Amino acid sequence: MAMSGSGVKNMLAITRFNRLMLNAVLDVKAPNERTIWKVEAMVRYIMILGLLASTSALAADSSASSNTSSVDWNGAYAGAFIGSISSDGRTSRGAYQGALLTLDVQNGLFPGSLSDMTTRLSGGISAGYNRQFGRFVAGVEADVSFSNIKSQANFSKIDPNPTAPFTGLNTITSYQTQFGTIGTARLRGGMTFDRTMIFASAGLAAGKVINRFTLDLPGLGYSSPGWSTQGTRTGFAVGVGIEHRLTDRVGVKFEAIGIDLQDSVVNAVDNATFPGETIDYHFKNQMLIGRVGLYMAF
Repeated sequence: MAMSGSGVKNMLAITRFNRLMLNAVLDVKAPNERTIWKVEAMVRYIMILGLLASTSALAADSSASSNTSSVDWNGAYAGAFIGSISSDGRTSRGAYQGALLTLDVQNGLFPGSLSDMTTRLSGGISAGYNRQFGRFVAGVEADVSFSNIKSQANFSKIDPNPTAPFTGLNTITSYQTQFGTIGTARLRGGMTFDRTMIFASAGLAAGKVINRFTLDLPGLGYSSPGWSTQGTRTGFAVGVGIEHRLTDRVGVKFEAIGIDLQDSVVNAVDNATFPGETIDYHFKNQMLIGRVGLYMAF
C-alpha cells in the first residue's frame, strides 16, 4: 500500500518523537554517567515501540480524517502488566581512612567502581485517568511493580603487601543491591493516532532497597559483619510507551521506564578486628523496567 504525503509526515514525526523520548531517558543523568540505560533491554523495547508507532501512522493515514478518533480516551482505567526489571547495582568507593586501608587501596584491593547487570521478571498493577484535547491526551498514572531483584558484583585480588600476615592473602569483596516492591506516580502526555497513542511520562518513584558490602579474608578466617543499609528510597521515574485500544474499553500497552532512587552509602567499620580502619561505598539505586500490560477503560 502506498503512503500519502501525510502518512510520511506522520511516520517522520513519530520517529523524531521516539528519538527525543529515548534521549530524555538516556540523559536523565549526566552524559558521562549513563549506566544501566545502555542495556540491550532498552533497545528491544524501543524497537517494539517504533514498529508499533509506524503501524499506527499507516492506520492514521488511511483513515478518513487524521484529526478525529474513533476512540474516546477520556476517563479512568486500570489493568495489570508483566515484564522485566534490570539493574547493574553500580557502586563506587568513597572516603577511607586507616594505615592498612590506605595501603590496601593503593594495592588495588578495593576497586574504585564496580557493577554487574541483573535482569528479573516482574509484574504489577496500574491505574490512571486521562483527559483528551483533540489528538493530545494528558493524564496521571500510578503503578506498583512486584519483584525481588538482587544484583551482586564480586571482586578478589591477592594482597601484595610484604608484611605478614597479609602477604599473598586473597582479599574478596562483594557488593549487593536488592530491590523489593517499587511504586511510581507519573504525569503522562501523548499524541493519538486514532486507536493508538504514543506517550511519555515523568514523576516520582519509591521502593524498598537494600545495599550490602562484605569483606572476606579466607586465609585469616575472617568474614565481615553485616555492613548494610536498607529502607524505602524515593526518587524519580521517566518513560516512553505506546498503547493501542483493541476495543473501545480494552487496550494493550508497551512501556519502558527508567527509575533513579536515592543513592546509598554503606560505611564499613570493624573496630574489634581492625580498629581505626573505615571505608565507604556509594551505591547507585537505578533500574530499568520494560513491560507489556492489558487494561480496561471505564
